[in-house]
Amino acid sequence: MTPDDSQTQSGFRIFRDASVSLPVATILVVATLLVLLGLLLFPVNLGAIPFSPDGQLGLLMVIMAIQMMALGETPVGQYTRSWLMVLIGAVFAALGVVACIVPGVLTDLLRVLLGLLNIVGGGVLLAGRFLPVLRGGGDLPAGPIPPALKKLLVTQTVLNLVAIAFGVSMLVPGLVSGMVIAGVVVVNGLLLFALAGILMGIE
Repeated sequence: MTPDDSQTQSGFRIFRDASVSLPVATILVVATLLVLLGLLLFPVNLGAIPFSPDGQLGLLMVIMAIQMMALGETPVGQYTRSWLMVLIGAVFAALGVVACIVPGVLTDLLRVLLGLLNIVGGGVLLAGRFLPVLRGGGDLPAGPIPPALKKLLVTQTVLNLVAIAFGVSMLVPGLVSGMVIAGVVVVNGLLLFALAGILMGIE
């Protein structure tokens, strides 16, 4: 291969097929949206730019709808991507769109719904991961846990804890400052980027 050929292939590498599965691609989209949302919340809390709470709630509902419709992933676990799951995702997307376009109509409803879903979902996933082990009924590996699997478990656990913290902040407005909530959203997005990287390594 000549140097020119090498430079040509290197230059057009961005146009090659991306070997990224649909779940990882969806996680990357959600992570990007959350990081961007969290970063925008910092100047919002400083009063530098205007803010629409309904827009934030609507975006989070649409993100949840994408996960449901594309992967069958819900706050309380992953299920078969059935027509029922697609229908529920469509309802969530519709609520998000209405919240973004017509402010003030669904604000309280979506805040409580998102808060409960994050708290219940994070708690259920944590319980499902650790309760069987604590009771002695979990399937522990005979040897040392592979590093990739260990990173995956730690990342998922932190994500669940962050989800619970975010849910509490949604149910109890004013409990924590807006800056803290912005930081939580950014951390959530960064953890999703880390999760996507771990899943790509495992795949």
